[in-house]
Amino acid sequence: MRHFCKILFLLFFFTNSLVFSKSSFNLSDNKQYKINKIIITGNELTKDKIVLRELSFKKDDLIQLGQINKQIKLSKSNLTNLNLFNFITITYEITNDEINFTIDLIERWYVWPYPILEISERNFNVWWQDFKDSDYSDFSRLNYGVFLNIENFRGLNELLLIKFRKGFKEHYMLRYETPYINKKKTFGINTHIELFRRKKTYYKTQNNQLIYFENDNDSYTSNEFLFDFEFVYKRSINTKHKINIDYHRIKIDEDMSALNPNYLLSDSVMRNSSDFYNLSYQFIKEKRNNNVYPTSGYYLDFEFGKNIGLDVNHLEINSHIEKHFVLNNTIFLGSSLKSRITNSKTQAYFSAQTLGFDNYVRGYEYYVIDGEDFYLSKSALKFAVIQNKKYDIPYIKMKQFKKSHFSIYATIFSDVGYAKNNTDYMNNSLANSILWGRGISIDYLTYYDKLLRIEFSINGLGEKGVFLHFSNPFGETNKR
Repeated sequence: MRHFCKILFLLFFFTNSLVFSKSSFNLSDNKQYKINKIIITGNELTKDKIVLRELSFKKDDLIQLGQINKQIKLSKSNLTNLNLFNFITITYEITNDEINFTIDLIERWYVWPYPILEISERNFNVWWQDFKDSDYSDFSRLNYGVFLNIENFRGLNELLLIKFRKGFKEHYMLRYETPYINKKKTFGINTHIELFRRKKTYYKTQNNQLIYFENDNDSYTSNEFLFDFEFVYKRSINTKHKINIDYHRIKIDEDMSALNPNYLLSDSVMRNSSDFYNLSYQFIKEKRNNNVYPTSGYYLDFEFGKNIGLDVNHLEINSHIEKHFVLNNTIFLGSSLKSRITNSKTQAYFSAQTLGFDNYVRGYEYYVIDGEDFYLSKSALKFAVIQNKKYDIPYIKMKQFKKSHFSIYATIFSDVGYAKNNTDYMNNSLANSILWGRGISIDYLTYYDKLLRIEFSINGLGEKGVFLHFSNPFGETNKR
């Protein structure tokens, strides 16, 4: 009995000690500190207000001790997704009942005047196949020119783009974006004007391949003009609302219009031009840790648009959902779903391109699948081989380039896609069919958002191949 009482007493003491310790911990954890200072260093060009706008806390806020690391992580992700800094370090110091934060930044190089020499194809493998078929002698599908890219213009996260590009697909562009035009930093505007011209233009899809047209007098076979104005409302850090209105004008060669009257969906083969407007609303929720190569968080993007014109007149809903899970320190799982739904059973050829361009099922890079609607699901299991390895580059004194980093991931992926085609599915067997691709890849990520993916994939046709890509496998997203 005596021994039993001793055991009972010890058990009672131990249990209460745990409770007391836990309670003490929680009391300490819940203690609030007033944010006294937020010190920002290293931002030689970037204005303080641009940095402060992205923080999940502000001066004079009360913050619990147990929430500090969470708020630091969230703020660092927000600053990372500005794509303005190579390195971001957030530390804090507690004195009595006050806390001071220090934000140490290493800015990027923001002014990029550089020559353009690029392939003019949907992806590298398609270009290389055509180049190889010409016995490595046809360089016509290259673009060349100059490109002036000024990021963080005036230190206000503004963007100024000027492009002058000749070659297979000529492109002339002037673009300006500013995230904030009011004192509360909630409203922004984006606008751009651009012109595309081609001497060789794809005018139809046959056997899931693009068929090109060129005339005998070496003149332009297609001209496309675009003017766009966008109003952005960003009340919170991670949420954006966009209202966009743009004007399109497309003009094609009369002979090309006769070969495919559906190109403009025109009743008359003699009419070879089309004008239309697009009015859209877009909602974006950005909660990923890195919008270039995410490993945690989620992303939501819904767009509702109305195309208004003689040849283009339909409602359109575009959606993009991503979710990324951290399984442990080195293993990550990501999944996405993209779709486009319209209320039109027939569309002009130039507006009915769904899978095979920016959106594609891995393993089907050589094919184009047209349709009015599409669905695309991507999943990837990522294994961090080397994660955020930092190093100094010798003999380089400029701090924007001196310090670098890289990560390497081994990935297992699986994609499923479907394009609904009501117009020309008889000549394109991959339309109205479930497309499945799977494979493995090595992903190399380094500073200045440079990403290289080397993928080995197998598609539903049993075809195997190695493909090179230079962008987010879940698809490009608007960073601004």
